[in-house]
Amino acid sequence: MTAENVGPELHKQFEVLVCTGALSFTGTLRCDFSQRLIDALNEGMRTETSAKVVSFLPLVNVTMTGAPGDEQKFPHIYIAKNNIVFVAQISDERSEKPLRAYPFKGKQPVAVMVYASRVSDVQYALNGRMYVDTGGQVIDTIESEVRFLPLTQVGIEPAPPGAGSRFDFVALNREHIISICESAGPQLST
Repeated sequence: MTAENVGPELHKQFEVLVCTGALSFTGTLRCDFSQRLIDALNEGMRTETSAKVVSFLPLVNVTMTGAPGDEQKFPHIYIAKNNIVFVAQISDERSEKPLRAYPFKGKQPVAVMVYASRVSDVQYALNGRMYVDTGGQVIDTIESEVRFLPLTQVGIEPAPPGAGSRFDFVALNREHIISICESAGPQLST
C-alpha cells in the first residue's frame, strides 16, 4: 500500500520546508490525525506500512533545493532527523475528525535569538518566540529530552535555499543550536 492509498480520514497533512543546511526539502508530511506537527517530529509517525518511523522524516511530493537553480523532485524521501536543522510549517490541512485534547500546561512566550548550524559554512539566525513553562526559563526548555523545540513568529537569515524567510511555526533541532539568548523581539530584516 502506498502513501497515496492511505485513507485521508486517518491522516493530517502538513506542507513543510525541511532545512539541513546546504539543502532544503519542500514536501508533504503525513501524520496521524491526532498529532500536531511538533509531536510527529518528536514521537515519530506511522507510515503506509503501519511501521512507526522515529529516526527519519518521511515526505511525499518533494522538491529538493541546493545551489540556486539546482532542484530535484522525488515522489517519496526519508530525511535523517539528526541532519535536520529545522522544519518550517508552510501550511496544514486539518482533518475533519476531532483532535485529541492535549493536556494544558501553562506556558509563557519568550523572545529568543538562536544561531543554528549543520555545516560549518551555513549558519542560520532564527529570531522568534519560544514557549517556556510558566515560571521556567529558556534553559529548562532547551535542556529537555525532546529533539525538536517549537518556535513561533520566526524570521530566518539567510533564507533557506528555495524558500522564504518568515514562518508562523518552526521546529528547531536542539542538537544544532550553536547559541540561544533572550532578545527584545524580532530584529531580523524582512
